[in-house]
Amino acid sequence: MKKLEFLKRYLPAFVNATKKALSRHYVDGFAGPGYNQQTDGSLVEGSPLLAIQHSQFTSFFFVEKGRRSYTELERNLREHDPSLRGIHLYRGDFNLRVEDILQQIHPRAPTLFFLDPYGLELRWATVEKIARREKADIFILISGSGANRAKQNHPQTLDEFFGDALWQGLRQKPGQSWFEAFTEAYRDRMRGLGLDGTELVTVARNSNNAPMHVLAFHSKNKIALRIANSVFNSIETNPAQPGLPFGE
Repeated sequence: MKKLEFLKRYLPAFVNATKKALSRHYVDGFAGPGYNQQTDGSLVEGSPLLAIQHSQFTSFFFVEKGRRSYTELERNLREHDPSLRGIHLYRGDFNLRVEDILQQIHPRAPTLFFLDPYGLELRWATVEKIARREKADIFILISGSGANRAKQNHPQTLDEFFGDALWQGLRQKPGQSWFEAFTEAYRDRMRGLGLDGTELVTVARNSNNAPMHVLAFHSKNKIALRIANSVFNSIETNPAQPGLPFGE
């Protein structure tokens, strides 16, 4: 999975780049059970288990809404560290928990937000709260299937994800799909919050080569953006599964 490959490469770079900071934090808003299941049925370490391998983080914040996934997440984390030292677990909606989490993090502390919702559960109002921080790196998944379903059947869900109903007036460039236009507009909005984006975003595609979801990175820090661009370029090695160039 490209998102996990990105995390494996970005986490050590983040830790190294922030080594002079008094503290650094990791926030996983849609953590899941801790392991991800592959198409062949095998399990690989998910974002929470990859993150806690980097003990240089001052604290970790994991939020999971599903009861079963939350129970599995706690068990899997305790297998790695029974004391859960520095680990904060929340069961519930990240959009409702984010303010409490932000209050526990020094406003100037470097913080990596890994936001990987299943669909469009992340609200724009939540992104705005994170963007008020002086230092915030956001790795975000934008679901193509979720956006297309909501466009047809649940436009209010898309309003909450995008921030308003202006997505309905999106214009596509020649050769651009509606989802690609939607992603570009969403990332422009993040830039409007002061969160610049990488030149490239990585894409998971289906058998027809249509984008299923986009994995984007935004930050207020130029060094973070440079590192993320380097990581994206390093994992985009398959010409049949190209990323999407969304330059400044």
